[in-house]
Amino acid sequence: MNIEYFTPLSNAWERMKKALFKPFDIGKWFVLGFTAFLSQLMDSCGHGPFSNNYGGAGENINFPEIGHIPERAANWIHFHPFIAAAILAGLLVLIAIVLVFTWLSSRGAFMFLDNVVHDRALVAKPWREYRTQGNSLFFWRIGFGIVITLLILASLLLVFIQIVRYSPGPYTPLHILFFILFGFFWLAASVIIAYIFLFTHNFVVPIMYRHDLKILEAWRKFLPILKSHFIYFFLYGLLFLLLYICIVVAVVFAGCITCCCVFIILAVPYIGSVLLLPVSFTLRAFSLEFLAQWGTDYSVFPDEASGAGNIPPPPVPPATGVNVPGI
Repeated sequence: MNIEYFTPLSNAWERMKKALFKPFDIGKWFVLGFTAFLSQLMDSCGHGPFSNNYGGAGENINFPEIGHIPERAANWIHFHPFIAAAILAGLLVLIAIVLVFTWLSSRGAFMFLDNVVHDRALVAKPWREYRTQGNSLFFWRIGFGIVITLLILASLLLVFIQIVRYSPGPYTPLHILFFILFGFFWLAASVIIAYIFLFTHNFVVPIMYRHDLKILEAWRKFLPILKSHFIYFFLYGLLFLLLYICIVVAVVFAGCITCCCVFIILAVPYIGSVLLLPVSFTLRAFSLEFLAQWGTDYSVFPDEASGAGNIPPPPVPPATGVNVPGI
């Protein structure tokens, strides 16, 4: 099997130009941009701890004092019950917002996908038609997010125990080796988690869309080709990362030469999605074109322009003079 990367990307680029510029329709842009905005609602929530500035904080860490954190937290809550209750209420509201955004994003993923596949701009129709698939994606995202959260909490607890157990030190080479291995573990875990999210959005969601499946059924259909052609999908992830880096560099360059005007406009919800619609459309079509190389069973395009496999037309009943019930 000859798997290509730049031919699917070129095909996706041509699809984008045809859909958005031939002819240019501002109304279509705003509708398509809205579905793209819904599908990307949760994308900005993944920068949490990595976007904070911890510069210089390590100089003030007193490891022996870390063991007293639970006791001090309990005392603080005892003396500030109303503030603690307000913080708890804020966390509950934040969780509710995340759940709503995740649900909207899961439904929006199929809305945007449907519009890209059929080169149209609809909202209500795909919202209704792909409710089951969208809800299935939503529950999977929540479940997977809970698993990751528990893994992070367990890791933090393990590090906390190690610090408390061996404070105030001195730390032996064995303890240092533990923290080094722990860092490598989370580096590898982060890569695996990123690939799972990438494969879910780029390949499993189209399989759900193509075969009207729920997410676990779609994963079972995707896993055989992932196992047998793992290196192709691994390189696809690297190429996707490279494309994102190029996009970020282009946006930063555009923002610098416009005195940050581009940054301000792109930061406006929905408007930024409309302006970046060519990028979103191309990347979405690229994943579909790449997946279509594995045959008609993995192609979502209804036309013959994909070149890698298409949805077969429904069977035509044989023309006979006999009236068959049900035909």
